[in-house]
Amino acid sequence: MVRVDTLPRRLKGAMAAAAFVATLSAVPPSGAAAAREGEVQALYSASFMGIGIAKGSLSIRVERGAYAAKLHISTAGLARIVSSEESYINAKGYVGSSLVPSTYELMSRGDTVTQVSMSLGGGNVRSLKAIPELIEREDRVPVTSAAKRRVVDPLSAAILPIVRDDKDVCDRTLPVFDGWTRYDIKLSYSGTEAVNIPGYKGDAVHCSARWVPVAGHREGTKSTEYMRDNRDLDVWFVPMAEGRVMVPSRISVKTMRGLLLVVATQFGENAKLGKVEQASN
Repeated sequence: MVRVDTLPRRLKGAMAAAAFVATLSAVPPSGAAAAREGEVQALYSASFMGIGIAKGSLSIRVERGAYAAKLHISTAGLARIVSSEESYINAKGYVGSSLVPSTYELMSRGDTVTQVSMSLGGGNVRSLKAIPELIEREDRVPVTSAAKRRVVDPLSAAILPIVRDDKDVCDRTLPVFDGWTRYDIKLSYSGTEAVNIPGYKGDAVHCSARWVPVAGHREGTKSTEYMRDNRDLDVWFVPMAEGRVMVPSRISVKTMRGLLLVVATQFGENAKLGKVEQASN
């Protein structure tokens, strides 16, 4: 189940954020061309310390300057023996020189229910409902109104409109707010690698990442310090929808307990994800 005060909840929010790991994703550079119409379908598999724990399906539709994205995550393999859980994440917004989310919804059902309902305007949070509520602690950094301005939700952070070149995919800082915590993800270009995934064969852009807590975290805790100093955060992006958007093909996160790995197993029409709702808002 998802808990606010644990690293696993943060990692799962990350998974919802960037096609399974919100910590690792990208928004378009200033001045980039507006994304054209296109659709992305993808399947993902997540493992922890080499053991399969979850599977996910991602759908993205871009049309008439708007986007709609859906992510479905369910426990798999040995993880189902411990807990059976399903999470549904939806995000909608507008695409221009930057990605501008308008709504973000998370519903996770298992042993408990976790829910986020957030509306945004111009990158600023207008309304928010997050269950469970963030537990008050003396060492908790308060989430102020300023921390909820000029932000992007985790799932929208996984969508990247057209960029100029490979380095533009990575060289940026992402201001992410997941409903409980506000953090920056600093990406830097590490190179390109050839990949061969069903539905895609070509180059993947490799970005290294750093997690920088801003608000909502507990200052001085072992998990916070570990993730802040963690240099083993990486994501690979590939072009989809005829090169109109970039999405993660692989995400690697070293945690205090082991390696969390998310990999794309299928792109394209053979990734049966169901119908995506219209992107128009």
